[in-house]
Amino acid sequence: MHIHFRDRRMQDAHADVLLDGPPPRARPDGQRALPTRQPRAERTREKLLQTGKHLLSAGGFDDVSIAQIAAQSGCSVGAFYIRFKNKQAYFEFLLDRIIDEVRQQALRVLNPASLRGLTLQQTLERCVRHHIGVIRANEGPLCAALEYSINGGSDWQPIRDAGAWLSAHYTGLILAKSRRRDKQAAAARLQIGLHIATGHLLNVITHKPAVLALDHPHLEFWLSSIVLHCLNTAGPMPDALRAAGEGREACQPRN
Repeated sequence: MHIHFRDRRMQDAHADVLLDGPPPRARPDGQRALPTRQPRAERTREKLLQTGKHLLSAGGFDDVSIAQIAAQSGCSVGAFYIRFKNKQAYFEFLLDRIIDEVRQQALRVLNPASLRGLTLQQTLERCVRHHIGVIRANEGPLCAALEYSINGGSDWQPIRDAGAWLSAHYTGLILAKSRRRDKQAAAARLQIGLHIATGHLLNVITHKPAVLALDHPHLEFWLSSIVLHCLNTAGPMPDALRAAGEGREACQPRN
C-alpha cells in the first residue's frame, strides 16, 4: 500500500510521532467494544481482532469491510456488531490493543536485566533493532492509521503517545550505560537521533522508497549509526527540546 500525504494533519502526525511524552493511553474497552461475559464471546472477539490485523497488512482501513472481517473469522456480521459498535470503534480498539502489546513486549525484552553486560553502543543497537521490529510487525495497522487520520480519525494520538513512550524507554536504557555528566543534553541528542530514525521508518512504510527499505539487510546498521552519531555530536538544541529540558530542570527540588 502506497500512501501520499494529502492533508496537513497527516504531515503533522508523521513529523511529531517521537516527541517526548506520556506512555500509551489505552482507552477503556467500553468506549470501543461492547462487553463480553462468556469465554466463547471473548474468543470470538479475539479472533475478529487477529483477522483485522492480518487483513490490514494487505489493505487500508477503507479496503477492509465488516463482512470480510466476519467471514474470515468464521462468524456472522451480527456477531461482529454484538462485540463492536461499528467499524471505526473496532479499528480504534484494535489499535489500542496493538499499542498495549507493543509496550508489554518492550518491557519484557528490553530492560536492565536483559541488557546487563552490554555496552552503550550495543544497547543502542538493540533498541534500534527493536524499533525496526515494531514497525515491521505492525506495518499494516500503522499505514491504515495514517490513512484513517486523513479522514478525520483521531487515532493517531495514541500512536504518537506510543512512539513517545518507546523513545523515552530507549533513552533511559541507553543513557543508563553512559558516563556523561550532562544527561539532559545527552538525552536531547538521543531524542533527535531517534526522531530521525522513526521518520525514516514511517517514510519507508508510506512511500516505499528504493533506499533502505523496511526489509533492507543494512537498515539496522545505518539507523543505529545515525542515532549514535547524534548522541556523540555536540550542537545547538532545537527550541522544543531546550524548553522541555529547562522545564524539567525547574521542577527539580533544590537542596
